[in-house]
Amino acid sequence: MMNMSPRGIKAIIAWETGGEQFYDRNPEWPGGASGVTIGVGWDLGHTPVIETTRAWAKHLDSQTMAALVGVSGRKGENARAILPHVRHLVIPWAAALAVFEDVTLPTWYLRTLRVYPQLVDLPGDCAAALVSLVFNRGPSLVGDRRTEMAAIRDLMRVKEWKPIPDQFRAMKRLWPESRGLRRRRDEEADLFEAGLALLGE
Repeated sequence: MMNMSPRGIKAIIAWETGGEQFYDRNPEWPGGASGVTIGVGWDLGHTPVIETTRAWAKHLDSQTMAALVGVSGRKGENARAILPHVRHLVIPWAAALAVFEDVTLPTWYLRTLRVYPQLVDLPGDCAAALVSLVFNRGPSLVGDRRTEMAAIRDLMRVKEWKPIPDQFRAMKRLWPESRGLRRRRDEEADLFEAGLALLGE
């Protein structure tokens, strides 16, 4: 049972897509080490073909699926180079939401739980903020770029909840030029704090 708040889930969808009004129905390449991405943050470069097929085959026609499978595993510049070959494909909003709610969210909730098992003790807003973070950045806690995520783990272990939002905000050091990621970390921190208010923290 996932203890994420509806508000938090809605926020993750908005951070990933801009919401239905701004949703890009065509495959895109977010940049960096990403692969071609569809739906709500489904990265074909970092997802095994079998998982993509299992999640999407009932929502998309066979030609679209074959094309998407063909770009699976390509990351970074390879993904950017192949994007024009699949950019014309259409991924309906309803399909994107269905896969996110049925597959993506439960998968990343479990991955977040492995990193931060104390997640189950927190209100839904706090849980959603942590799932958003791990979904966006991955579960690794190793290296300088993961300092704040490791600090959150240590704080979670001793149930020191109040300093955690500051760790979200401290991550902004990693993206001095990325307004979107900086805003997302701030809003995740705000969401976590909203959850803490329910605990009287």
